[in-house]
Amino acid sequence: MSGRKKEERSVSIPEVKEIMENLKDRLEEIDTDEGMSHFQEITYNYVNKFAKYEAKTAKKVKKLLTDKYEIEEIYTINIINIDPKTILELRVILEKSFTGKTLTDDQLEVIIEEIEDIKSS
Repeated sequence: MSGRKKEERSVSIPEVKEIMENLKDRLEEIDTDEGMSHFQEITYNYVNKFAKYEAKTAKKVKKLLTDKYEIEEIYTINIINIDPKTILELRVILEKSFTGKTLTDDQLEVIIEEIEDIKSS
């Protein structure tokens, strides 16, 4: 398999999980005996263990945080990967974010509630 880079972008763990599942399926179609490399297998196991929710949900949360709250992408990805449950946890993630510093505790509480709504829908 070629190691050429097509594009580069930041993605959350649930999105990596989706990518790895598609890769695994494609590799099994091509050669059932070969499968994924050792590194790919380790990555696949990691993302399956640490993904907090599905890629579709992660994309919705990412869109909410970037579009509605204008939080920078790197911080939205960290929020998705960590899945904070309290204002304090969310505040720690956003402490170096330009936008995150301006959010009040009430706004952070609303963000947590909106994320939970997306996860439960």
